[in-house]
Amino acid sequence: MQVIFTKGTQRYGQLRCVRMDGSATQTQMPEQGIAPHDMIHYVVEKRLHIQGAFFSQIRAGADISFTLEHNETSRAIADKTEVWQTESIVETLQSLLWSGETPTYDGFIYLLEQACSSRDLAVPTVNQTDFDHILNEIMDLSVEWQGMGEGQSLTLKF
Repeated sequence: MQVIFTKGTQRYGQLRCVRMDGSATQTQMPEQGIAPHDMIHYVVEKRLHIQGAFFSQIRAGADISFTLEHNETSRAIADKTEVWQTESIVETLQSLLWSGETPTYDGFIYLLEQACSSRDLAVPTVNQTDFDHILNEIMDLSVEWQGMGEGQSLTLKF
């Protein structure tokens, strides 16, 4: 699936996903100054091979909306625990990146434990190597994203 992030105004960009069968879905996404929330999802889900969360559901046919609009296939792969664990990982990374300091693995694990505890979830396993890869890719994409002008797109594969 192609995942296309398009730089918009200072308020909103656009996320468009084009599946292998040519069908597509899209939505506005808030600009944040760092990599967009959905871009962080992309990196996390791809690196950790998460099969039941946001982008896997879209690849299986769900349409992007405030709550994903599912078809039978995307509903079948959706995993509520993975969805919320993934959201906890993404929110933790966002918090660390917004701080402006270089995120550490220990800081990440601490905040991830807090995010999962508040949702009454088991803490997913994210090892130091995966954290480093995720962080480096997000940082690279953030630099690329920040250097783009309105209307320019970044196309990734999921």
